[in-house]
Amino acid sequence: MIQSILACNDQLPPNVLVPPGDDMAVLRVGGADLLFAADQVIDGVHIDLRTTPIEKAGRKAVCRNLSDVAAMAAAPVGMVCCVALPRGMAGAKAERLLEAVRSTGERYGCPLVGGDTGMHDGPLTLSVTVLAEPAGIAPVTRAGARPGHALYVTGPLGGTQIEHNGTTRHLDFEPRIELARALAGSDTTRPCAMIDLSDGLARDLRHLTPHARLRTEDLPIADAAVAAAGLSGWPAYRHALGDGEDHELLFAIPADREPHLEALAPHYPGLTRIGEVTEAGGLDITHAGQRIDLAGLGWEHGDG
Repeated sequence: MIQSILACNDQLPPNVLVPPGDDMAVLRVGGADLLFAADQVIDGVHIDLRTTPIEKAGRKAVCRNLSDVAAMAAAPVGMVCCVALPRGMAGAKAERLLEAVRSTGERYGCPLVGGDTGMHDGPLTLSVTVLAEPAGIAPVTRAGARPGHALYVTGPLGGTQIEHNGTTRHLDFEPRIELARALAGSDTTRPCAMIDLSDGLARDLRHLTPHARLRTEDLPIADAAVAAAGLSGWPAYRHALGDGEDHELLFAIPADREPHLEALAPHYPGLTRIGEVTEAGGLDITHAGQRIDLAGLGWEHGDG
């Protein structure tokens, strides 16, 4: 499905500055550049309403889009929401859902300005479309990573699907909008490429570069990933590589800009160098000097 959409990119009009295939599309409208992203939350795929509070479902639907906004270093300006409610959902519960969408948007400067509601015989399906603007900072795309560039992430990885110390990271993450704009707003720290880590580092890294070298010893492994390893029997680093829905940012930056990141580090302690872009060799990810088989790592949103 995605490949068929991408195949039509060369048929788009010239005012489409960034076509499908990045975290957001960029269109020039009336002389201004506007960014658009859409994402959805489906019960039984992205959440489980048997255990997930309805308010967190609403929050997640908004924040997934806002993490795409962060990946482009943009500033959100508004959103619309379309929801298909399962037939029989209590009106009060539906109102709590939409209030969570509205209040989450307000917190990040992204007011709810429209949408649609309906009912059906299927699961809750909540779709949010966010509109953003550059606000003085040119968008950062996924293109631009080059051999020799350093690779960084903005925070700890893995363990996103389990509750740990009162939080469940795929529901409670913070979109990195402020950090992304701090990085991209200065020539001394501006990334050359950046992406939202939604499908897991092992999968999303391929969208930034086909060739990179990483050591698992350099990964910032979340405490929740360690806890998840205790349940699964897998090494914690595999959770960090493949759990998905971290919604941290992965970015590439020239080596001569790395020293300038030190000024940001005290304010954003999650910034971590995890490797570098290489000229060849594919994705060379090692643990204790041994190359890891990446098959099966990463999360498909349709897996359930």
